Amino acid sequence: MATYKGITFPDHVAPLARHMNSVNDHREALAALSGTWDTLALLAHLSNLKADMSEVRSSFGQLTGELLVCLAEEMLALADGTLGHQAQIAVDVLTRNLFERTADIGFLATDSAIVDACVANDPALFAALRERLRAYAARYTVYRDIVLMAPDGQVLARLADGFAGRSASTIAARALGGQGGFVEAYEPTDFCGGEPALTYAWRVEQDGRAVGVLALVFDLEREAQMIFERLATHDELLAFVDERGRVVVSNDASRLPPGHSVALRAGAASLRLGGVTHLATQRHGRPYQGYPGPGWSTVALAPVELAFGADAEQAAPVDFSGEAVFSKRLLDVPVRAREIQRRLDRMVWNGRIHQAAESNAFSRSLLEEIAATGRKTKDVFERASSELLTTVAAGLLGEARRLADVSVDVLDRNLYERANDCRWWATSPVLATMDAAAARKTLAHINGLYTVYADLLLFDTDGIVVAASRDTRVEGRPLTGAWVADCLKLRDPMRYAVSPFEASALYGDAGTYVYAAPILVDGHAVGGVALVFDSTPQFEAMLRAALPATAGSVAAFCRPDGAVISRTGELPVTLPTNVLSLAPGQSWSGVLTEAGQCFVVGATAGGGYREFKTSDGYVEPVIGVVVIPCGQPADRHVVAAPQIARVDGGVEIATFLIGEHLLGVLASDVVECIEVAAAVRVWRGGFAQRHVGFVTWNDVALPLVDVAADVNALGAPQRHALVLKSGPQKFGLLVSELGPVVDMKLTEERGLTGKGDASKLIAQLGRSGSVFIPVLSPDAIFGVAG
Repeated sequence: MATYKGITFPDHVAPLARHMNSVNDHREALAALSGTWDTLALLAHLSNLKADMSEVRSSFGQLTGELLVCLAEEMLALADGTLGHQAQIAVDVLTRNLFERTADIGFLATDSAIVDACVANDPALFAALRERLRAYAARYTVYRDIVLMAPDGQVLARLADGFAGRSASTIAARALGGQGGFVEAYEPTDFCGGEPALTYAWRVEQDGRAVGVLALVFDLEREAQMIFERLATHDELLAFVDERGRVVVSNDASRLPPGHSVALRAGAASLRLGGVTHLATQRHGRPYQGYPGPGWSTVALAPVELAFGADAEQAAPVDFSGEAVFSKRLLDVPVRAREIQRRLDRMVWNGRIHQAAESNAFSRSLLEEIAATGRKTKDVFERASSELLTTVAAGLLGEARRLADVSVDVLDRNLYERANDCRWWATSPVLATMDAAAARKTLAHINGLYTVYADLLLFDTDGIVVAASRDTRVEGRPLTGAWVADCLKLRDPMRYAVSPFEASALYGDAGTYVYAAPILVDGHAVGGVALVFDSTPQFEAMLRAALPATAGSVAAFCRPDGAVISRTGELPVTLPTNVLSLAPGQSWSGVLTEAGQCFVVGATAGGGYREFKTSDGYVEPVIGVVVIPCGQPADRHVVAAPQIARVDGGVEIATFLIGEHLLGVLASDVVECIEVAAAVRVWRGGFAQRHVGFVTWNDVALPLVDVAADVNALGAPQRHALVLKSGPQKFGLLVSELGPVVDMKLTEERGLTGKGDASKLIAQLGRSGSVFIPVLSPDAIFGVAG
């Protein structure tokens, strides 16, 4: 623990507290009030005021520390959580992308044109092969170079101009030494100009004999910038770092250049960089379908001056109870502040009662000042508590929006690969032969590498299935659906067709997409390739990766017409029109209420990825939705204490509330106000209807009386008991809140007799201007109760 400005904070929070403007503003306001409390306590002691302030002062002081610590910790948790989400999303999205690369290299290394060129070792074939590599890169735009080498390292063909000699790279040697597996490395290579590059290599074989090495050079810099640009919205620094903590690539090379060592201490929440303190966090990649990734993590940094700033766009009233999303400590702060205020109200109220028979103006003024200071203190606590809840709620709204965004971004990235796959596989010389046996073998090999497909099909110009990778029962059957004809009409090898998301016999009558591309020979379609996407587990995996930790949360993919493509559970809310009509790339978050329950909802409409859905002509709007349950509707408005003007020459009336009804008794009839937390409740069958129990008071059992039913306030909270006198008997009247003790003019109660149970309790009416208050008779209350 460490102390900052007189407040003891946890060690990881203390260095950052000075940068939290909200914490400092509330600390200064409470410190000023603390000085006022000290002065009032001294004056109360010197004036012999019959009010012990020590307990209330101590409680407020303790709560001050707890509130500020809670506020600081929640602000840090929100900022760190936001950074953490950005970091985790970045490395997970990269891992998913690179998983696809491991499949690409495995299939491309078996491409017959590449194998034949290696075997023939003919320069003319290598020149023609370069055009094929360009065709591949035009579809799979994530690569910046493709290099084919002989077993001795000699470059045979490549996509980009550059090194053409014999490579001494260890990547080629490792690929040659492997048996049917990929090599992944981020290191300098001579064929990449001596600069570090993320490269995937696979040995090229014929009949089990190595005839070459193929290397795919991933365009890491562009991909990283696309990921970082989508995530960094407030000048955050994001970087992928290797196992030794060295920067691989960042979104700001001037501050985090490649090779820079990022030394994050375990448990530390901040890091100094360039003379500036940054909030810092690190997240490691999670395996995807068994692929662990390159072993990198994401470091996310945010300047502390910006990390704890309020986001005005997200600020909104918290009108839900929040049991599932707010910590108990967070919800307890305003409750405890009100409890302490009630103790203060009781103390001041009792002080006024005890001074009722005296004409000490100073004591009265002092009590009024104590009450006013208590209200100011409570107001600061309530503002701080409200700000705290708003801060956490804003974080929740932001989390829902970010998770919805990442879900649909992952979907677009995944389906981008499907559009690439179908177009490239349609260029296979083996499939162009339309030979069923050869095609079946090739399709099965592809499906073994690309596990996101339920089946791969080759069909002829009549739409008849020629070969299938898995379900050979469909061979010889005609394919149905407009996408078949759309595919066969295409003459551009860069175009493709996609079925609507609908139930398909090719997928067990479940909903899926089928991607198709024509097999073109001399500009004419001789058939097509169809890819049946394994949508159920793939979409569910995407959505589950976007689910927050809150129990009962649901994620879904929807279409603008409201149809659900996939979901992790039943959507508990009806999505409004403004969510379903989001334009591509737009996001929304808010709180929706349905069937008496509240839900934080985040939604993002997919904006496409690279050329997919942005410039390739394919239109299929999908909206990612995340729903987080957040309790029931709640009104956090605190009813202000009634204000009643003092009437000169009036009689002192002690006012109180039962439910929302303002009532009073003569101050001279009140002994004192006590707490009823330890009251013993009794079954009413053995007592009169209004006798509800006992509380220990001055070592005697004090009867408690409840008249809420008489004043139409049944079920009202009972927080205090007024000890009243009825002859020699004393009893406690249960009330909800305390009002002012004030001089009022008394008038006789007239015309109320026989008008109901309440009229039997009223002795007179207290008047102050236009305000009338029923003044109850203790004798009538106890008499009726008896």
